[in-house]
Amino acid sequence: MKIFISYAHEDTARILEFQQALEIHDVWFDHRLSIGQEWWAEIERQISASHCFLLLLSPRSLDSEYCQKELALALRLDKPIAPVMITEMAIPEQLGKYQVINLTGELNAEGTAKLLNGLFEIEREVFNPLKAGRNSSRETFRSKMSIHDLHFATTNPQKKRMYEQLLNTELQTTALHLDDIQHIDAGEVALHKAEKAYAILKKPVFVDHSSLAVRAWGGFPGGLTTCFYVPVGLHNVCRMLQPFEDKYAESISVIAFEDGSLRRKFVSSVAGRIADQPRGNGYSWNNIFIPAGFDQTLGEMSEEEVLSLSSRRRAMIEFMRFLQSNYDFQ
Repeated sequence: MKIFISYAHEDTARILEFQQALEIHDVWFDHRLSIGQEWWAEIERQISASHCFLLLLSPRSLDSEYCQKELALALRLDKPIAPVMITEMAIPEQLGKYQVINLTGELNAEGTAKLLNGLFEIEREVFNPLKAGRNSSRETFRSKMSIHDLHFATTNPQKKRMYEQLLNTELQTTALHLDDIQHIDAGEVALHKAEKAYAILKKPVFVDHSSLAVRAWGGFPGGLTTCFYVPVGLHNVCRMLQPFEDKYAESISVIAFEDGSLRRKFVSSVAGRIADQPRGNGYSWNNIFIPAGFDQTLGEMSEEEVLSLSSRRRAMIEFMRFLQSNYDFQ
């Protein structure tokens, strides 16, 4: 998602914190303006091209003539507004209808989760093709598809709830038992599942497949993760990695789609490492995976923190953008 950050120059020290926390997004703020560039014309262009206008809310930004001009333009263009309070203060009347993200303290793991989750609410509204009227250039679409034509093939009710939460829409689900091919590439496994699901349903369908790739093991177990860790056990997975100094791993999520003419995969990953032993009470292998920059496993984190780090979110957003570009949902 393209995010325009508006801030008072007295608050410049906070920008680097937010830039790092928002690295999964395409972030723009005025440090990119070059000497001699028509700076206000460029700011107008960047706000117009953005998906979200993020205002670092402080007494300084309220007093800034240019912050207020930027906000006025974003409101006029009907851009989604994300006010992020960095100094405790009363909410201005013009921002009263927006959900303010309070980050007046240090931008720690909890604050980062709050920020990413707040922005995700905007992101899924911007790219969600399942809402009527979201598509603006229908002549570019190759097909028309009702929401009732799109199926999610899964036997896992937890995954169904997860995707309905991500999409904020009730999904048509079909419980299909699809045998996974034996392949270390999770993308190939997912594409094969989507192909088989379409052959059965004869309707546009998507499937989900996730994996854990350990660098010291050459990416193993990868697409074989479930059939590896379930019989072996998470404790033994940790023990098997103990002789290796390198504990780096990636949690990978793949969404694969098939409609009889188009077949696509959408892949996203979260970097991290394998814990010395399982910790927490999480789903799947969450109890042994520690995301980069954290000391806790996903199994030890709050639901809010886990959602903010979800690789499924990134894959889902790419999937939603694909559907926006190829279908007119009725």
